[in-house]
Amino acid sequence: MRKKLEAHVTRMKIIPNVTQYHKDFLEIPEDHRCLGLIACDVENIMYLALDDASKKANVKAIYSNAAYAGKGNVWASVRGQVVGMLSGRNVEDVRKGLMYTREFIERETELYAFDEEESMLCFVRLIPRIGSYYQEKYSLPAGTAVAQLISSPVESTYALDKALKAGNVHMAEFILPPTKTNTGGAVVYGTYSACRAARDTFLEEVEYCFLHPMDIIRN
Repeated sequence: MRKKLEAHVTRMKIIPNVTQYHKDFLEIPEDHRCLGLIACDVENIMYLALDDASKKANVKAIYSNAAYAGKGNVWASVRGQVVGMLSGRNVEDVRKGLMYTREFIERETELYAFDEEESMLCFVRLIPRIGSYYQEKYSLPAGTAVAQLISSPVESTYALDKALKAGNVHMAEFILPPTKTNTGGAVVYGTYSACRAARDTFLEEVEYCFLHPMDIIRN
């Protein structure tokens, strides 16, 4: 069985007037005085949600990072696996950016489990056109399609090989396992159809690995 899971926003805050220290250390644009903070319980959806917000609101995605070992090991009782930050010229711009980020997180995640116990997860998401966050992060042109492909260390490495061959895509980032959240995978780019093929293949191959953990070579 393949079960789709949800992602949830756990925290949102706005700092109306950030200090110069914030601006300097976070490299916030000089004309941006507001900072938006958001946390959610699924790491990889945050990065895509920030990129989506950068397409829809007058904000800049300036920072995002995950907690070590995931949401089960953070201090707050309402757990967030990952934090994201957006800057903007005023409160209203940042508020819109946070709303778009939250909407994407709660409606657009593609996180899958392959059993009722959710003993292994796979995150796959196809983006037809990236925003400024991914353009800057990966030095890609506007309008590029990407797919984000994440799972557990062995499964992600195996499935990524199949996905790269099936989709004829290029790798923007090779996420070597284990990461802070004990995952691995990649961000790949290319044509929309190529990224879609890579996404579909990655998900299928991770599921195969889950169902056949000791099959050394697939027949």
